[in-house]
Amino acid sequence: MTVDYYSLLTKAVAGKDAAARDQVYKDAFSLISRSQLPREAASSHAAALQDAVRRIEDEIAAEEAPESNAAEISEVLSTGRNWKPLAIGACAIAAVIALAGLTYGFVATKGPAIVAASVKTTPPNAQAGREDVVVADLKPGVDGGSSGEVLPFALQRQVVFYRTTVVPGSIVVDRENRFLYLIDSNNSARRYGIGIAQECLKGGSLSRVMNKMEWPDWRPSGGNTKDTDALLAATGRPGSPLGARALLLDKPGLLIHGTNSPKTIGHLVSSGCIRLVNDDVEDLYRRVSLETRVVFAS
Repeated sequence: MTVDYYSLLTKAVAGKDAAARDQVYKDAFSLISRSQLPREAASSHAAALQDAVRRIEDEIAAEEAPESNAAEISEVLSTGRNWKPLAIGACAIAAVIALAGLTYGFVATKGPAIVAASVKTTPPNAQAGREDVVVADLKPGVDGGSSGEVLPFALQRQVVFYRTTVVPGSIVVDRENRFLYLIDSNNSARRYGIGIAQECLKGGSLSRVMNKMEWPDWRPSGGNTKDTDALLAATGRPGSPLGARALLLDKPGLLIHGTNSPKTIGHLVSSGCIRLVNDDVEDLYRRVSLETRVVFAS
């Protein structure tokens, strides 16, 4: 069944501000994820929905920019100022917008790729002056929640368009942009937001899942740790710094795990390795098996 998401969403977001539009998009993606559609059909619908969202937001941005420029031009002309400098500036702005449109078109058609020439997805924290500071965790034993609803929409679990040569069923970890992808067929992938420890920012590019653990044990790193009792008490229940599930890889120190601090997702963290919120790591745990290939993209 073909759904015209563009027409439906255009009517739904008409007259709404950015925050309200974002909620509409989020509800639409949630509706697909809760549907009883087969996996491939759900991926296809999610990709079509994402394309529609991108198209609508591009059109809104294109409409808002000229209106703003027109208002400024009108104000200058009404005060009797010299219009020539403004006309030159307006032409320059139009050229920048056109160049941005061409660049976006190129990125959209190429899509993200991993092995050969690739175009990376822009991360929510990869803007100018990215804050690559270590974000503090909650104390062991404190349960900060399991859901990703507190995260920006880009970091929440969702099906996205993803073109790659990596075999479906594999995991791709984009350490720089703070995303983990579970590759699906038909140029799509299930994307999860991640936090990453500094020790795991570098290393090899290929690995495999060697073990799967539910509520993995947490042990203090040193004998004089003041919070030893809290660390041990957090083992095997909400509040554990390693979260609800863990995938152990075939290289020492490499693992994909949950967390008791959902708000650290998208950031550099001080402990563990590659973390997801508990709901996400449980979802990933159910979908992968031992010997699953893990590709690290830098």
